[in-house]
Amino acid sequence: MEIIEIFLEPLFWVIMGGLYVFTFYSATLWAQDLGIKMNWWKWTLTALWFLFLTLSIAGGFTLIGENEARPGLYFLGFSLIITFILGVILWRILTFNKEKE
Repeated sequence: MEIIEIFLEPLFWVIMGGLYVFTFYSATLWAQDLGIKMNWWKWTLTALWFLFLTLSIAGGFTLIGENEARPGLYFLGFSLIITFILGVILWRILTFNKEKE
């Protein structure tokens, strides 16, 4: 293990954690700005979708990083298509009451 890795690896995870905090904070502001009324079950569905997106990207790039490029790209493509479809369904659920008004 090189000395650079000792400092850069924890720095990477600190930056990633900060990005997640900013993402969750800005999600509340974004929902308020769009006029979407959020309750606990909508936040739960949104968090599960974000978790699935994160795991899809992490799993695909982990396979690519382990020299399994073909399965990594298949996993990434398939899971991101499913994530996109679930995202559209989630968006329709979140904006359902807004369209009635």
